[in-house]
This record gives sequence, C-alpha cells and structure tokens, in this order.
Amino acid sequence: MARINSLSIDIESFSTEDLSKCSVYRYSESDSFNILLFGVSVNNGPVHVYDVASGQDPPDEILRALSDPTVTKWAFHAAFERVCLSVWLRRKHPQYFNGYATEEDPCHMYLNPVGWKCSMIWCAYMGLPLSLAKAGEVLGLDKQKMEEGKDLIRYFCMPCKPTKANGGRSRNLPKDAPDKWNIFKRYNVRDVETEMEIQKHLQNWPVPESVWKEYWIDQSVNDRGIGIDEQLVDNAIAINEKVTADMMVRMKEITGLENPGSVVQLMGWLKAQGVQAESLDKKHVAKLLKSTDGQVKEILELRQMVSKTSIKKYTAMKNAECSDHRIRGMFQFYGASRSGRWAGRIVQLQNLARNSMPDLEQARELVRMGDYESLQMLYDNIPQVLSELIRTALVPRPGYKFVVADYSSVEARALAFMAGETHTINSFAKGEDIYCATASAMFGVPVVKHGINGELRQKGKIATLACIAEGQLVLTNHGEKPIEDVQLSDKVWDGEHWVKHEGVIFKGKREVITYEGLTATPDHLVFVEGRSEPVELASAAESGSHLVQSGYCGKAIRLGKNNKSGKTLGKRMEPMQGAGSVSGLRRNKMDYAGKSAARKIHGLSALFSETPDTRVAVQTSDRRKAEMYESERPAISELRWTWDKIQFFIRKRSGNLSHKDLRFTRSGTGTGSDKQSGKLRAGKHPICFQETECSQQKKHSIGRVLSRLLALFKTSCYKEAFSRDDKRRNYSGCRKSCTGEKEKLAYHKRTSRLYDIRNAGPNHRFTVSGKLVHNCGYGGSVGALKAMGALDMGLHEEELQGIVDKWRNANPHIVRFWYDVEKAAKDCIRMHSTIETHGFQFVYTAGMMLIELPSGRHLTYIHPRIEENRFGSESITYVGTGQTRKWERIETFGGKLVENITQAVCRDILAYAMQTLSSAFIC
Repeated sequence: MARINSLSIDIESFSTEDLSKCSVYRYSESDSFNILLFGVSVNNGPVHVYDVASGQDPPDEILRALSDPTVTKWAFHAAFERVCLSVWLRRKHPQYFNGYATEEDPCHMYLNPVGWKCSMIWCAYMGLPLSLAKAGEVLGLDKQKMEEGKDLIRYFCMPCKPTKANGGRSRNLPKDAPDKWNIFKRYNVRDVETEMEIQKHLQNWPVPESVWKEYWIDQSVNDRGIGIDEQLVDNAIAINEKVTADMMVRMKEITGLENPGSVVQLMGWLKAQGVQAESLDKKHVAKLLKSTDGQVKEILELRQMVSKTSIKKYTAMKNAECSDHRIRGMFQFYGASRSGRWAGRIVQLQNLARNSMPDLEQARELVRMGDYESLQMLYDNIPQVLSELIRTALVPRPGYKFVVADYSSVEARALAFMAGETHTINSFAKGEDIYCATASAMFGVPVVKHGINGELRQKGKIATLACIAEGQLVLTNHGEKPIEDVQLSDKVWDGEHWVKHEGVIFKGKREVITYEGLTATPDHLVFVEGRSEPVELASAAESGSHLVQSGYCGKAIRLGKNNKSGKTLGKRMEPMQGAGSVSGLRRNKMDYAGKSAARKIHGLSALFSETPDTRVAVQTSDRRKAEMYESERPAISELRWTWDKIQFFIRKRSGNLSHKDLRFTRSGTGTGSDKQSGKLRAGKHPICFQETECSQQKKHSIGRVLSRLLALFKTSCYKEAFSRDDKRRNYSGCRKSCTGEKEKLAYHKRTSRLYDIRNAGPNHRFTVSGKLVHNCGYGGSVGALKAMGALDMGLHEEELQGIVDKWRNANPHIVRFWYDVEKAAKDCIRMHSTIETHGFQFVYTAGMMLIELPSGRHLTYIHPRIEENRFGSESITYVGTGQTRKWERIETFGGKLVENITQAVCRDILAYAMQTLSSAFIC
C-alpha cells in the first residue's frame, strides 16, 4: 500500500447506551460497544468497507495511520469516529493506539485530535446544515446519503426488544438479516462518498488552519472533561425525590386535595379557609405568610418548596458520567454556525445556577453524606439548597483547583469599540458597572454595587436584560411578525389601540422560559388577568396566573374589565378561495369552473391535471371541468380586511407573484356565499378589482393566476405563512400533567437570542404570542420606570421623560453602526462587489456574501438577495437553517448583522485566550 496521506472515514457501531441521552464518551465505554463496519477511502481513492462485525478488520497500515498526527483523517462529526476508534483500538489493537497525553492525564485515553478534520465543522463554517443528509441535499450532490439508513441503524446499532418472533434476542446480528446487512454495507460506503463530495464542493473556501487549531483544543477540552462528585450527585438525586414525595404527602394530608400541586385546587382550598389569594406567585405567597398561621401557613411554605425544580443537571451528570467519574463532551465546536460560538451540551456547563449560601460547605457535606434529617432540621427549602450546590458537584483532580475566569460584559465592550461609542468605552475603562450606570441614569440617583442605592442595581439589570425570545410573534397592523422583524413603520397592539414605537432592540442571549405560549426571560413584565400592574413572567408561571390574551390568530382582542380578554375587533373581512392547507379543504363545493372547447383559458390545464387527492380540483373524464373548494380553516377565511390587497409569496423558478399580479380583492355587498357567487371564466374573475383590468392586462389571465395559486399550495413558503398561527397557539412550550380533573401548568427553560420593543405607545405595552407584555427594555420609557417603582423611590412623574430621553440618545454611534452595516451589505449584494465599513469587508463571491473578521475567519451568507418581504418592505435575505430547523430563506437586517459580527469577534477573543492557556488545561 502506498504512503497514506489522508483517510476519509465513517463507522457504524453498536452500544446499549442511548446516545441521545449521554455523550459519545459514555456510549463508547460501554462493555457492549463494538464497531460493526469501517468504511474508508485512502488518499481520496475508492471506498472500501471492512466488515468488522464479521471478523474483517482494516489492514495494519490504516490502523497505524489512525494514531499518526501527520495523516489527515476526515469524517462527518469526526469526534464520534475519533472517540469510538480510540476505545476500539485500546481494546482490540492496543499496539496501534497512542494516546496524546501523559498517563496521568485523562486525555491519554483518546487518539490525538491533531490531524483530524471534520466536514461537519466545514459545513458549519460555510453556513450549511449540520446534517450529512441535509448538507448533501442543499449542495445537490450526485451521491447523497441513502434514505434507508435510519431503519438500518435502528435494526443493527441499537438493542431490540426480545419477542417470540425474533427468538427472544435483544440484538440483531448480520446473520439475522443478511439482505439488510448487505444494504447496510452499501449505506456505509455511500456515507463516505457523500463526505468526500462535500469536501470537493467546498474546496474553494477552505477552513483557515487557525480554526482547525481551535478545533483540536476544543477536542482536548472535551476529552479531558471535568470531574464530578459522584457521591454528591447520587445523594442529591435521592434527596430531591424524597423531599418532593414527603411534601406532597403532607400537603395531601392537610388539604385532602387529590393534587395539592394544582394552583386551582389549592386556591380553592385557601378560599375555604377564609384566605383570599390573588395569586400564588412567590411575592404573594411571601405576603400571605406574614398574615397567616397554623396549617394555612404550613401549606404556603410547602407550596414554596415543592414548586422549586433543581434536579435536571444532576440527572444529566449521572447520564454522562464515565467510569473515572468525569463528564465529557459538554461543548460543541461551532455549535452556533452563524457566529462560530461554542454551544453547551448535556449538562449545559455554560449555564449554571449561582450559589450565595453563607454555609455552603456545611450544606454540601450534609447532601454528600445523604443526611436528609439534618437538612430538614437546618434548612427550610431543600430544593433551593440543591440548586445552589450544582456548581459544587464539579470537582478538580486531587492536588489541583479551579480558577474561574470570565470576560466581563465582553459583547457590550466589543460593540462599543467597533461602533466608536466613546462614552461607553470610557465607562468601562473607569471600571464602572454597566448595570449600576443603567439604574443611575434611570432613577437619577447614584447607584453603587453593594453600596449606596445598591438595591437599584437589579432594576438596572432587569432594564438591560429583560426581553422577549427571538421568533416570538408580535401583533402589528401588518399582521403577526417575529419580534426581530418588526419595523418602525409597523404599529403594535397595546390591548386597546394600534400604537407607534421606537424600534426593536437586540438584548443578547440569555435563559428564557415558556409559559402559556409566551417565551421570554423570567423577569420580563407581563400582564395577568385580574391585575392592572404587570408582574414578572416567572411569578405568573409559579402562581399559575393566566396571562392577558390580547391577540388570537393574528387578530386584536380588546381588553375588558380587570384586564380580561374582551371582544375581538370585528371588521368585515373577505374570504379567499383555496387558502387553507391542501388537505384541509371542505368537501362542499364553493364554485365551479368550466373550460370551453371554443375558448381556451391558458394555464388551467395545470390545475385540472391534478389528481383528486389534492382536493383542489376534481377531475372529470374530459378534463374540461373542475370544482373549487372553500378553505376549512376559519383563520384563513378571514385573512384580510375587505379593502386590503391580497399578497401571495410563492417560490417559483419564474419568480414571485407580486401584488400587482393579483390586484385587489373584489368586495361584494352581500354576506356569506353571496360574496363568491361570481363564476370563474376568462376575462372576468373575482380576484381582479374591475373587469376592465383583465382585458387590459391579458398576461394576468385567470389561467395564469390559478396556475400560480396551485403552485402556492405546494410551496413551503405558503405552509409556513399560513400555519404559523396554529403552531404558535398550541402552547408547545408548556408541559401539562393531569391529575384527576385539574391540570398543573409548568414551564421549561432554554437559552435564546433576545429582543425588546422600545416605547410601545403611551401605555408601554404590546402583544406578543397573543399575550400582553410590557416593553420593559433598557431605555424602556416612562411606563417602564413606573413599573419598576420609580415613583415609589421619590422621583416625580415629570422627571421621568427626561431620563428616558437620555437613553434614547445614549448610543447614537451604535445605531449608526447598524445602519452602516445594513447599507454595506445591501451595496455588496446589489453590486456584487467588495464594500468596507467600520473596518469590516463585505465580499460577494460565487453567490455568497462573506463578512471578513479581524481573526481571518469570515461569516457566510448563502445566496443573498435584496427583495421585498411579505409586508412590502425591502430586506436582505439569505438561505440558511431557520427557526424550524429547515433549510429556507431567512430575512435579516443591520441590527442582526451587527449581532452576528459582535458575537463572532467576541468568540475569536475567547478562542485566542484558549490557545494561550491550552497548556494549563489540566484539572
């Protein structure tokens, strides 16, 4: 065999561990783990599969090359291949295994990552999907991943359930299905071929070597992992289960309720005891505790404790724990493909609960020893204790210690530097606290952390951070829009009126919760039924309060008494033919169209040729007749006001159908079916505003319009535009667990990019995800200051506007940075040239826009365009993985491009520090 310079590898393996719940390190360390197939191409030659499960191992030259850092090894998600092959070589061919660290270092157990390169990282760098199948599809490869793969992996790579039919076996071997096994081998070959095709397609845009060096450091960090205190973790899980069970038993004993965790049931019980509870959130329960005693007080105290959840990270640690009591694979390199930032995985070490207990060591020792009785005696809230101890479950190696370091407000500093916002730079240079500065400007008093007016710092932090998750739909007078897409020209619904605002503000990325369909930071102010003042979202969720609904299916709902949902705004709307999902059209006929043999209507053949299964047209024998059906979805039948234009946005090779093609909706004077009583025929149809328009514009005949309508039914754009309401209304973020007749609502947490709307009308509120929320953003207006207690702090109302005005003008250079970046991007796309602003180059090449960063990396935007969006505004779009994780066209704007740049620059600063400190990564 000739000298090996490169290998392209793909393996198939078996393990009883569930890879979706643990890392590849735990997966491969299982006693049941083994490699089944080893597909490899040597020096870009033909792919050969070695049937390892049948006793055919790769030749010695290939096994030796796996440990040779001078040989480039390629794989898609190479971390999986490298870690699995490390374990397999150590067990079966130890003579070819060479760990890359000392015997004492945990990295010694794995192959040196130097020399390994990952085609998935390459895809991420180019903004492509992080899936082999999707990447191959987007690139239009000749050899794409075989669709049979998922079923074959489930059959051969995972345990099976013993049955009489399979002879009671718990695993399928090659001999159990020889035909499937042969297909599986072809599948393995195809995966390697697809990976090699990706490399060939991307060869003109190589990943910089500096990024591969960062990748190798990332792999060593993941290989080394971090130690956990197994005894603490096990006992924390056991104690949490015990305390939760004990509290629920006690609550049932006192109340006699079937589910005392239910807010509705518990509030009913309190009312029977003569206690009127407006809410059961943290603040109200604390207030009630001061005025109650006996069993009522005990129940309220138990309520506080049982609503605390703190066990998930302990369970995740247990699932990922390796035999040496370390958790590995907690970070994903290029997890955020747009900026290249790291993403947390499994335990999410980038987001750990804080600890502030003065007797932390004592509490930790009690939990570690499993001393439940002492914990009960010493602490009122054991779940809270467990939450604060999460960080202490991570432990260094004997003789070492952790040194925790972080860049303070790094994105705010970088943004101010790039934009030339000197006053902010000077504040940071003086060591000023950004949250104290925010609070000081808001309330007009000096604020010092842990000093004078220090209690206001949290108000400043809330003002700076509280916000709405990206993608949440804001109700505007132009329809519902993702919050990041709301324009200054849009008015928003404040529960009573359409109001103006001062634009959308990007607020970084932070933990959010989802409750009653709304996803926002826990401290974002929302309105709940029965209260005039807003409360924090977390408090509303903990108390089970219902959020005020001020919008439904894209329609405004007026506020009624006590902030309860009132009457839906009633305006006469025009039904639209065939606007529902294709599978949801009514079976009753709405209209009839006939094709005359004497007068052909161009384009109708495309409609009439459809099969009856589409339920758009019913075929007849001579294909000259068709019956149209009305939409079954009520939200679609009331899509537009009578006087509005109907705009269709479809994806066709011939381009988009604009509003000029369709003109206006024809308004009828009758109601119900009378509005659509006109027959469809050439030269006259209800889609045109006047009959004369059709004769003047023959190219827009009904045939062409109906053909485009049919194309509309088939497009993903249509499905997204007309199904978003239903998706947003299903409260997918909430978990419901039913006990008896009642329900207990809970919420889950995640991280998201965040936005807020600034100064939304005189009441400073707007409608998002159908719910009424406060615009409590930084510089968030007089209403925001009032909501945060400005008047209670001695300020007069006439002073507040001046404070607001200061914030409106506080960051003019950052605002200008947004506009300059957007202009540079648009000029780059329009002129297909290189444009520079603020030291960043925007380069157009081969159908892509690249933004070059100081580090030498670039951000990639595939197939960028300047086009009119669905609301009639000019916007930048590119193709990428969207909110639904589908490959689609995505809108962007200056503020979001600046966000990408800022996060990417800060990521590069961190990566540089990692390279500097890499020699000290031993713990």
